[in-house]
Amino acid sequence: MHISQIRMLNFRVYREATVDLRPGVNLILGENGSGKTSLLEAVATVALTRSPRTGSLGECASFSGSEMGISLTLEGDGASSVLEFRAQRQASTGRWTRAIRENGSQVPARRTLGRIGVVIFWPEDLALVKSGPESRRRLLDVALSQISSEYAEAAVKCRRVLEQRNSLLRRVRDKEADAALLQPWDQALVEHGAVVMRHRRQFLLRAEPVVTEAVAAIGEPASVELIYRPGAGPTREGKEEDWLRTSIADLAREEVARGQSLAGPHRDDFEVLLAGRSARQFASQGQQRTLVLALKEAEVKLHLETMGRRPLVMLDDVLSELDARHRHGLISRLGADMRVEQTLITATEDHGIGAETPVSKVLEVSAGTVFEVEVDS
Repeated sequence: MHISQIRMLNFRVYREATVDLRPGVNLILGENGSGKTSLLEAVATVALTRSPRTGSLGECASFSGSEMGISLTLEGDGASSVLEFRAQRQASTGRWTRAIRENGSQVPARRTLGRIGVVIFWPEDLALVKSGPESRRRLLDVALSQISSEYAEAAVKCRRVLEQRNSLLRRVRDKEADAALLQPWDQALVEHGAVVMRHRRQFLLRAEPVVTEAVAAIGEPASVELIYRPGAGPTREGKEEDWLRTSIADLAREEVARGQSLAGPHRDDFEVLLAGRSARQFASQGQQRTLVLALKEAEVKLHLETMGRRPLVMLDDVLSELDARHRHGLISRLGADMRVEQTLITATEDHGIGAETPVSKVLEVSAGTVFEVEVDS
């Protein structure tokens, strides 16, 4: 499956734009701030049912509009379909609401997740190994929400439970509510949090050999371990409910004192070991980048194993951050080894991509306007 057309209305720098794409490598060139990243964000917003770059729909709206929209035309298996993301600002409250449509009919957001598999590589992802845990949790959330409906539903429920539970914890701390009111929220956190934790653990176990293989292919022949580090302490597979229940009880006084939940998947992390040593502490910058590239490759392969199709890969201005060896390795593996059907690459210059792999289409972006550039045959 590939995207043949993107249409945008009042999204970021785009007042109204139509962009045609082709299978294979689509190279999107432009200066910083021209709208390259926003083009990839628009695709991701439809695929993930929300922007991966902000939690506020209002930040995506442009030109002081009260509505915005993105539509993707999908081609595959001899048929085409249109997925639309629409959002409106309510005049009475100022809040934004969203709706997802497929071929004109409204569908639940959860049905859209996984409809288009996407693996996204932002420049900040290059620091994923050494950065804080939030970026690693985001990688797990984006990947797993697309390949497991059970995970996606549990993750949403878990976030809602944490919002309500944290609010109640503050009220208990301020002596505005009885601590006994926390019991149903504790149980809900155990129920939904355990599902999230199980999926994360299993994903890392499946990804580990893929990452090891990819790291060796890029030039770092050493074993890789992906160690799951749940919330407030260690737990064994299949014991997530017991661990959460015990942790919540042990931390009850501190949670009330601080007015926030201290145990649960919102505090999860995973550690990357290279040849048995912490990559965060001991790996060179080049080795850390190799590991990040390998983690993204694992995402691609697990999409294929789970969903039976290769995802769309989007690389946002990443090539300028890589040396020639890593750049060549990434491009060649996406094409020859993983045979990704469609890749969107943004850059300020072409970095000789056409010499490493055939380019299907070149686009140039300037101030929210997209032009097609003729590709040399």
